[in-house]
Amino acid sequence: MTDFIKEEHILLRQKVNSWEESIQLASKPLLDEGYFTQKYVESMIDSVHEMGPYIVIAPEVAIAHSRPGNNVEKVGLSLLKLDEHINFSEDGHYASLIFVLSAVDNEAHLDILRQLATKLSDKKRINRLIEAKNSEEIINIFKEND
Repeated sequence: MTDFIKEEHILLRQKVNSWEESIQLASKPLLDEGYFTQKYVESMIDSVHEMGPYIVIAPEVAIAHSRPGNNVEKVGLSLLKLDEHINFSEDGHYASLIFVLSAVDNEAHLDILRQLATKLSDKKRINRLIEAKNSEEIINIFKEND
């Protein structure tokens, strides 16, 4: 798992103004390093507008992603951790851990999603991630049982 998420790809903020801003901010480290283009960021946001808050996979956890394609150069994962969660819809889809997944093909896409879902299936781990004070602490939580 820590092959995909790096300390420099983790952002910690108090709050954002919208879920769109959360995806843009969470994408920034990977976008800046050429993992994908701005079109990929727009595609992730458009997908939520079109299909609803499907990226919120559990309370407090969202995994923003789009189809692998021409706009993706490298496999990667970034994280925006918010002190105040953001609502993705009116009916209680909220998250304070916003992951962005970058995958070059369906196999890599599914592999990272599977690994991430396994790590995030533990509610205690989610709570520890939410309570983490810095990116090093977050990386150490992901390293457990690797």
